[in-house]
Parts: sequence; C-alpha cells; structure tokens
Amino acid sequence: MKTIAVIGAGLMGSGIAQKIAQEGMEVILCDVSTQSLERGMGMIKKFLEEGVQRRIFSPDQAKAIEGRIRPTPRVEDAAAAELVVEAVFEDLKVKQELFQKLDAVCLPSTVLASNTSSLLVNDLAKALKYPERFGGLHYLYHPAKNRLVEIIPG
Repeated sequence: MKTIAVIGAGLMGSGIAQKIAQEGMEVILCDVSTQSLERGMGMIKKFLEEGVQRRIFSPDQAKAIEGRIRPTPRVEDAAAAELVVEAVFEDLKVKQELFQKLDAVCLPSTVLASNTSSLLVNDLAKALKYPERFGGLHYLYHPAKNRLVEIIPG
C-alpha cells in the first residue's frame, strides 16, 4: 500500500496518520473542518518535535513524516487511498453515514476499516454495498508510539 486515508483528525486519528506516515506511506487526513485539521496537524507537529528532542527522529525525518500527511476537509479525497481508516467519535449513525459516503466514492477494492472501540464491526458493515471489504483496525493509544493494532474481521 502506498496511500492510506484517515478520517478524523482528533487525538486518535492524528496519531494514526502520524504512525502511517512514520512507516513511509502517504496519508490523506480528512476531517469536516479546517479548524479540526489544523488542530490535528498541530498535535502531529508537537509529537514529532518531542521525537526530535528525544533523538527518535532527526529534524529532516520529522519534516519528511509531516510532509507525507495531506490534510483535507473533503472526504471525497479518500477515494485515492487503498485503505481508509475511520477514527471519528463513537456514534453508530455518524459512522454508518460516513461509510456510506466512502462506499460511494472509493473503489470496490479499497479496504475500509474502523478504529471503533465500542461498536460492533458487523453493525458498521451493514451500511456498505461491499461489506466483505470492511473490518476493524483498533489502534491502541498513542498510535504513533504504540505498535499494537487489534485487527477485527467482519
């Protein structure tokens, strides 16, 4: 995979985006507002700066990681991704509506996943035309620092 989209630029979403970018992949970071995206990118910059101070990253590495993240308020931009990870707040209806939008704009081969920690993956998959391409990717806090990801099949 070369491009992954993360929907939701909050604490978990921004951390997931940072982790993916740290692994060398391009990230499309989507959120509904420019303000949310700015806040999310600010969190990423802060964590990267801490990483530079702790000598985990060089300044050039931190700049390259940040450069692999493209913030956008348009969920339609996720259509360019091979994997989409949803990390919005825990509301079944909101998540189902988001996945219906993603189902409409993404290729049938795009893998859709939720970072949900409390909702059933199968309930989220019901909103999709292609539910077989759906699953859970539950990143543990803080995603950029923690390598553990729970994979939940549908």
